[in-house]
Amino acid sequence: MPIIPTGLFDSFDNLDQISVEAVSSWLKPAPQLAQLKNYLANKILYPRSLPLTKQDMQIDLAILCEALKMNAPEGSQKSNALLGDNPFLNITLRKILIPSKFLDFVPNLAALTTVFINALLLNRTRKDWFQDIWTIVLTGISDEVVGSVILPQFEDKNALMRCQLLGKNYEIRPGGLTVLPCFKDRCEIRYKLHKGKILGKEESAIEIYGGKLGLVIDGRSV
Repeated sequence: MPIIPTGLFDSFDNLDQISVEAVSSWLKPAPQLAQLKNYLANKILYPRSLPLTKQDMQIDLAILCEALKMNAPEGSQKSNALLGDNPFLNITLRKILIPSKFLDFVPNLAALTTVFINALLLNRTRKDWFQDIWTIVLTGISDEVVGSVILPQFEDKNALMRCQLLGKNYEIRPGGLTVLPCFKDRCEIRYKLHKGKILGKEESAIEIYGGKLGLVIDGRSV
């Protein structure tokens, strides 16, 4: 018998609880709500259907973002703390867990990672300084570390982060998300912040995990 491929949304059983308005908020320009409602209804009925256009893909990513938000862990993971109880985010080990099978439907790893960051980390209350840095892991038969996420704690929109990574200098300002190449297993980044901190420090050097994605610096939370 032929193998039936799994779909992007087979991991979720509560798509019917997703708000059409919430999905619309991720789309620019936003489609008409009636059109979006019909699209979501079809996706619930046929979760393995593939997007036919670029707009369909953007809608799928918006739906995925809301599905991840609904399935995000609340508070700290206490039972089985090292492994965690959530398939997408391990708070204890500060890992974003992306099923590698999702790349069969969203081949752009940076775009897929951005959806996970939007859903699981954006505006999330940080319990300690260590949650300024997360490791990005593709999960499957074997796990693969593909990069890291740094969340600078900017004080206001006039803040500035200067950093050096693999001999190159970068400037990061609040309000955006930047992906920097870092294909080694581990990379050292040196940083200095004006009106901001990382790991409670304005200036330091740290070692982070690299990989085929690299280093994502998300400065959108101010």
